[in-house]
Amino acid sequence: MICLYFTLATCGLAIVLIVRRYDLYQREPVCLILTTLALGAGAMWVAGQLEGAIIHALYSEGFPVSNTLLAAIAGCSEEFAKFAIVVLLWAAIPKYFDEPLDGLLYGSFAGLGAALEESVFVLSRSQINGYLPPTEPVRLCGHLVMGGIGAFGLGLLPIRSRWAIPVILACLASAAILHTAWDVAAFSASDMYRLHLRLEGWHTAIPIALMLTGMVIYRRFVAIGARLTRQHPQVCDVASGRGPPD
Repeated sequence: MICLYFTLATCGLAIVLIVRRYDLYQREPVCLILTTLALGAGAMWVAGQLEGAIIHALYSEGFPVSNTLLAAIAGCSEEFAKFAIVVLLWAAIPKYFDEPLDGLLYGSFAGLGAALEESVFVLSRSQINGYLPPTEPVRLCGHLVMGGIGAFGLGLLPIRSRWAIPVILACLASAAILHTAWDVAAFSASDMYRLHLRLEGWHTAIPIALMLTGMVIYRRFVAIGARLTRQHPQVCDVASGRGPPD
């Protein structure tokens, strides 16, 4: 069990180091990254409690709960939870939330914290005691990518873009839709394997397509955020220490 969680933590650390490469100007403090991871984990726990309460209420009313509805509940609640953490950071620490890429960065770290909490929850209830299952690194990367996409629009607030509000809403909705589609495929695959001990071809093809789509969007947002930072010299000057802070 120690090896299992050590491997999980190592995967998480490796992903943090990869994402930090996108922190192009003012480097975010390590303590703040760790705080965001912890807040993301806490937000995931709260989202899980909310999901359970909603599902219990629906069943109590005799409402049929399909896999699609379950996926929508999970996708919306979990992506909003990550998003809320980044909103909190934007409001609480404007000194560090000062670049167009900060929405994506802090959303990514909140997503990774959420994924770690979910992985610990799943692994603690499994019979796995050896090495980390290959599904867990996928979980970590998936939540990180969706968290970054969902919070990217918040990075437009420091530069006071007129498109900030519609982009914020579009990014959050995109992350929730991506997450919901992923869970629909995952829940269907789980049911199929449990009942028939086999999977359909689309159970593999759809998640791969969704993951690739998320990665392309994520990388595109990195490029857009970097370009916006270069287009706003006041942000670059403050971030690199060449100019006075606001």
